[in-house]
Amino acid sequence: MADRPLLHRIHNPSNYECGCDPDCWCRRTMIGRLVKWWFPARLFRIRHKNHVFDGMTWDEIREWKRKQQLR
Repeated sequence: MADRPLLHRIHNPSNYECGCDPDCWCRRTMIGRLVKWWFPARLFRIRHKNHVFDGMTWDEIREWKRKQQLR
């Protein structure tokens, strides 16, 4: 048996963790919570509010994202 319910696996198939601020569109709006794992915002030119990456270099951001994918 899987460790996550079927609905959770459909909604967030890769079990990613959102690093956005609570007032970001992807956490604040219903449509954002619904589609954020399926449709990358960069394709629609929508910006996330995320202070996790403030002060990080591109290499540090890539490493953070790589660790997220390994989870």
